[in-house]
Amino acid sequence: MKTRNVLSASAAMALMALAPPVLAQADSSDKSFDELDTNRDLLISASEAKADPDVASQFAKLDANGDGFVDVQEFGSLDRGDKRYR
Repeated sequence: MKTRNVLSASAAMALMALAPPVLAQADSSDKSFDELDTNRDLLISASEAKADPDVASQFAKLDANGDGFVDVQEFGSLDRGDKRYR
């Protein structure tokens, strides 16, 4: 039994060595669509976008149809850059 536990621990350690390093979490200011849509109308207004610097700075670009709001489909084109290494 002791041999099996040692082998299991060794196998787990070997797998951990092969796993990619854990990357830093995204910036805590990054908000999801649902977090930004505070009035739950399924649209993000310019006012709501101010809660997330990335969304606010790209709002005009994200608002592809020019209606003054960002819907969930438009939100999908948000460019957060590569924050994994920040």
